[in-house]
Amino acid sequence: MPELPEVETIKNVLAHNLMGKTVKEIRLFYKPLLEVDSLFDVSILKDQTFTMFERRGKYLIFGFSNGLYWIVHLRMEGKFHLYETPTLKNKHTHLTLIADGTHVHYLDTRKFSRMAITDNLNAYFEKKNLGLEPFDAKLTVSYLREKLKNRRIAIKALLLDQSVITGIGNIYADEILFLSRIHPLTTSNILSDKDLKRIIENTVIVLNQAIEAGGTTIRSYTSSLGVSGRFQLVLNAYGRYQEPCVNCETLLSKTKIAGRTSVYCEKCQRVRK
Repeated sequence: MPELPEVETIKNVLAHNLMGKTVKEIRLFYKPLLEVDSLFDVSILKDQTFTMFERRGKYLIFGFSNGLYWIVHLRMEGKFHLYETPTLKNKHTHLTLIADGTHVHYLDTRKFSRMAITDNLNAYFEKKNLGLEPFDAKLTVSYLREKLKNRRIAIKALLLDQSVITGIGNIYADEILFLSRIHPLTTSNILSDKDLKRIIENTVIVLNQAIEAGGTTIRSYTSSLGVSGRFQLVLNAYGRYQEPCVNCETLLSKTKIAGRTSVYCEKCQRVRK
């Protein structure tokens, strides 16, 4: 699943190509793509101009001249393709639109992605129960302590919990914990304030580096837009099981947490009891 840096990259590319353009035609071919609680059908975007491109966690948000918002969650395989000439859709193309000569195809091989049209962003996201953005100044040690109250949870699972911090997935959780030198199974009740502060700081560092690199091209989320992420070239932990640690050369280990594989260094990220 594309995580915050990949979604941010996609947002920026789409904004560069579509900002200020008017939708001349839009067609949805796979109706279940539209959430059941979407307030409007996509057809309401016809003759409207793109005025805003934003991101909330892993959600893309497109604003239009009629005051409506088109929200897209890519899930596992959602992708946008841009063309300058008419292009035939394939079996995985579920939506097409034309905006002042730019042809946009939305594809999803697994059909897991979802979208909605709303006139109230706050009301929409309140239902999603998303936590703070990683770059939000409100993301503090005190905030995490409050979220951890009465919970005993592995720190890796906490980082994956979108109701605590939104936008982090498996790739960047591994990288954040490696940089913080914290074992992914370390439980929240034994994390010090210093640990939490380090995690917050390294979250910002890792995500900013990944955004600057255009994300991580483990699977092709952005190549359809002419962008290949480069962060996979500097990964320290994710996907490097049995490869030597960049710090101490110990072969990296792995374990399952919250249904996801976690890669870590047993020497640099020691288990705490």
